[in-house]
Amino acid sequence: MTTIEGTFGEIERLEVQHEEALVQLRETEHELELLNDRRIELAPAAFTGDKVADKNLMILESEAGRLSRSARLARNTAKELECRLAVARKRRTEERRRLARERFEELAAERYELGIEAEKLINLLLRALERYEPIHSEQAACARAFEEGNLIKNPPRALIRAWLVSRLGEYLNASSIEPLDRPLPEADGLAAKPRDEG
Repeated sequence: MTTIEGTFGEIERLEVQHEEALVQLRETEHELELLNDRRIELAPAAFTGDKVADKNLMILESEAGRLSRSARLARNTAKELECRLAVARKRRTEERRRLARERFEELAAERYELGIEAEKLINLLLRALERYEPIHSEQAACARAFEEGNLIKNPPRALIRAWLVSRLGEYLNASSIEPLDRPLPEADGLAAKPRDEG
């Protein structure tokens, strides 16, 4: 069981115990109110010398004392449980934050590694694309030699640009492109080197 699962379980138990303490407090206070009504009814007779009323009032006084102690205990228990709940909820919030921070850092390292991979692939792509120019020049010379120079009108850059836009269009917005003069993992503000790489 993880720390956060344990905290969730503790909060659930404390909430149940807190609710039970509140129910007990309400029930005890209700019983005390009923008992007080009966005490008020018996008091005049007990003070005028009615021995049965006096005896019953003494029994009710004793019961009222017991209920008052029980209500005080339930109230104190509810307050204690509220404090423990507040501490547990705070701990749960801190644990959630800690887990979110850890996951953020894991994802930052993952982004960094992904940036390295993308940088390697783009370098490979660039080397392949750079080979188009010499091939194009040689093809143009051959076409002129057999008098078909119009076969190769446009330089390959226009073709390559169109191809890149068709393949990478969602990542390329011509009006917002700012050339990056450093590798992608370094330009990505949310990427971070994995900790073991220093």
